[in-house]
Amino acid sequence: MLTIHLRTLVLATGISVLAGCTGDVPTVHDAREPGASLEPAVGKVRICHQPGRTTRILEIGVADLAYHLAHGDYITTLQVSQAVQSADAAHFATISDALAAARASRVAAGETSTAACRITILVSAGTYQGTTGAASGALEHFPLMVDVPDITLHGVLVMTHDISGHSVDGAETVLTPAEPLPIVDGVSTPIIIANAHPGGSAGNGLVVQGFVFQSGHDPDVDAGGQGILALRATGLTIRGNRFEGGFTESLDLRAGSSDVIGNHLSGTAGTCDVCLAGPGTFLAQDNFLLAGGIPGIAVSPTVRIPEPAGVEPFVLPATAETWALIRTNDVRDHQRIPVGVGIRIDAVGVGAANVHGTVHADVEDNLLLNNRFGIIVHAAFPTAVTDRRGDVDLTLNGNDFEGSCEANLLVAFARHTTVLGLANTPYLLNSTFRLTLNDDVSWDDVWYGHPDGFGNTLVVDGNVIANGSRQFYNPAPCVAG
Repeated sequence: MLTIHLRTLVLATGISVLAGCTGDVPTVHDAREPGASLEPAVGKVRICHQPGRTTRILEIGVADLAYHLAHGDYITTLQVSQAVQSADAAHFATISDALAAARASRVAAGETSTAACRITILVSAGTYQGTTGAASGALEHFPLMVDVPDITLHGVLVMTHDISGHSVDGAETVLTPAEPLPIVDGVSTPIIIANAHPGGSAGNGLVVQGFVFQSGHDPDVDAGGQGILALRATGLTIRGNRFEGGFTESLDLRAGSSDVIGNHLSGTAGTCDVCLAGPGTFLAQDNFLLAGGIPGIAVSPTVRIPEPAGVEPFVLPATAETWALIRTNDVRDHQRIPVGVGIRIDAVGVGAANVHGTVHADVEDNLLLNNRFGIIVHAAFPTAVTDRRGDVDLTLNGNDFEGSCEANLLVAFARHTTVLGLANTPYLLNSTFRLTLNDDVSWDDVWYGHPDGFGNTLVVDGNVIANGSRQFYNPAPCVAG
């Protein structure tokens, strides 16, 4: 069974108050804890206080701020509100300005890949419009780039834990484009990017929580833009956000590590809802994914897809390994023709046919409801002039499949459409799929394509499966049962 090692939060020890501070004795907070995101008291400001080897977040009077900043401390709680008339060092009218201030603090402190203290940007309720062009006044500039470590972007949305995605108290922080998010030279424009520059600063440890993401597109007409793109960044947490329809990908997380927890995604269109591509480690837990992309959750060893402006190209490795724990999600109504699917595991990533990849996936306690296919494990994107290698190790446990209008599980050593008789793409060579079904599905009910002559090995519940195939594909739209 796969064990996900969630990001360890380092809590510094010791309390130190500088002699010479003129205000009250400061309140002390843990220096890197993302939960330390409540607003400071009125007339107070939070700073990262580093008097030596100890580090603490202190809450001090505004009168003491200049003294602390002069000694290398920096502000750790920034507040964004559309009601701000005159910005200061801790209060801003736009998220863009707050991020710029946080980045400047990181650079000045030399904290480009790790940080002593987390910087939290609290964004009040309201609709924050952005543009991909020149931003001025109250407009944000999309994408919002995070390329320094341990930043929390915290909106006010708290959702009910059900398929509605409604706010508990009606308060929402909405990120929306002034014009529909564009696709530029084949690349969708994200609202937020977490980027790690090769050999440079990195947006590791980014937390995004409590926002509503809108694409500006009508999902019944077209799609464009992404909610969040991450590349090379590690230790991300994306929690409690609502992604509305019309994105090409709501979450596109590549070559790093991320926890995707308690989000709500809806609206048809797009390629996938949650796209997880290694090499890296991912957790997808307690999310509601409703009628979104072709797959709800897609996992692959690695991908090579063009990056938006300002993000350096990803250099493909020779081999790539990805671990994914997918549990307690509600994934329903992914019925796109021909291969809408709740969860899809790709042995070879798009644009990465020369990479020998391995995916280890544990899929536990998910509700997979009214999807065309419940789960697909397939070759994905091999090409004829490569080694065509890709291995998958999949464990199912406790999943509830209901209303799959084709099959609960399809296993294919070629692209799914080839096994279903809809295309003619290459088969993998000398690759191994190991499946542990744990009685979630019966092998007698699984559709598969495993022909002889390619050197592939299929192992199910410890038993080697002979070459063969089985499928009963119906190209008609799904009919509600």
